[in-house]
Amino acid sequence: MKKKVVLIVLCQSIVSVLYAQSNATPLTLSQTLRLTVEQSPYLKIENYNVPIAEGNVTTAKLRPNPVLNNQSLFSGNSNYFPDNSHFLGKSNRQVWYQLTKPFVPNAQRTNRIELANKNVQLTKYQLNEIKRNLLLDAANQWLNAWAVGVQIDLLKAAISNVDSLLIINRLRLKNQFATATEVTRTQLLYDQYTVRLKATQQNYQNELKQLGLLIGTDTDLSLADQDSTHWQNLNTSLPDLLNAALKNRPDLQATQQTNQMAETNILLQKALAKPTPELGLIYNPQNKIPYFGFFGTIALPVFSKNQGEIQKSKIVKEQTAQSITTAELRIRTEVQTAYGTYMSQKQNLSRWQEIIQQSSDVLNTVRYAYLHGGTTIVDFLEAQRSWFDTQNIYYEAFLSYRRSYVQLLYTTGEILDTEK
Repeated sequence: MKKKVVLIVLCQSIVSVLYAQSNATPLTLSQTLRLTVEQSPYLKIENYNVPIAEGNVTTAKLRPNPVLNNQSLFSGNSNYFPDNSHFLGKSNRQVWYQLTKPFVPNAQRTNRIELANKNVQLTKYQLNEIKRNLLLDAANQWLNAWAVGVQIDLLKAAISNVDSLLIINRLRLKNQFATATEVTRTQLLYDQYTVRLKATQQNYQNELKQLGLLIGTDTDLSLADQDSTHWQNLNTSLPDLLNAALKNRPDLQATQQTNQMAETNILLQKALAKPTPELGLIYNPQNKIPYFGFFGTIALPVFSKNQGEIQKSKIVKEQTAQSITTAELRIRTEVQTAYGTYMSQKQNLSRWQEIIQQSSDVLNTVRYAYLHGGTTIVDFLEAQRSWFDTQNIYYEAFLSYRRSYVQLLYTTGEILDTEK
């Protein structure tokens, strides 16, 4: 009875798994980007950088600890020991207890905290830049898998075309309407497509595994195709795209934040030029006689006034200001280049749509003519290969168009919003 129950449960589990796999929603590009942000193992590692930076803020807020100092002196000559005393006796001992605390100037502490807070914001911008690059990798990997999937569909369509003709030619050979050479040549083309299909199917699984690694899953994946209208949602003009990029690009934001940190660092280095006083109390019993006093020390800024660090911080500020100018110029160039490529690929794709239709019409015409004795097997095979090559070139153009769209999203920073 127990074995039957276990068998039933096992069967139900297998059915549930198969049902879940068969009903798994194929991944679109936007879903891929969203999953990358939510569960990418690479991004999870980088997310720790923010709390690490926040720990530096906690450290910057801490005040210096008090310092306890003890000094004990004993007479080493027994001739000078007090009466009824010994080496470790209180009458032969002088003890110094000193409790002090450094008092950090408020400007030092304030600027140190502000610098740490700005470093947290810089870390967030750097995390967004890592995310932007990871999303580009995920999008391109999705496109890699999609391109191989398209190749599989194309090979299946070619095999279907040749297979139906092979069946017809075998019947025609029996009826002596076709030669053995025609059947053999059709069979060879069919075998070529079949071998390529098996290799392409394995390549497709490899690409899906790479995609699964980027989005943090080891389950079987499938892709949902999207028609061309999905890739034409970017109707913004070039000036608007440039403004969006200069506003949203995390690498530029990180450079600007670094410039602000350089300004704060100048203030901090100037504050560090001021000495930090250390004040406290002293308790000093000498030979049973207690003494009390006060302690104070401060460095005299005669030689060192932190001149080197102040000079360096000013130069760093000039360097970061130049970095902002360079980053803005680079971003403008990247966006203009990506936009020009996108528009060019979009125009090319519309031309190829006409060519691919003509190629299909030619193949159907030659096929009809061959089956009715109006042309030779050579003409049909040539038309079939021409159709296949044209299909490949068309989908290469389609892939280039989609890549240019993704690249434009990447250069403008809009890719960070596509997963929402």
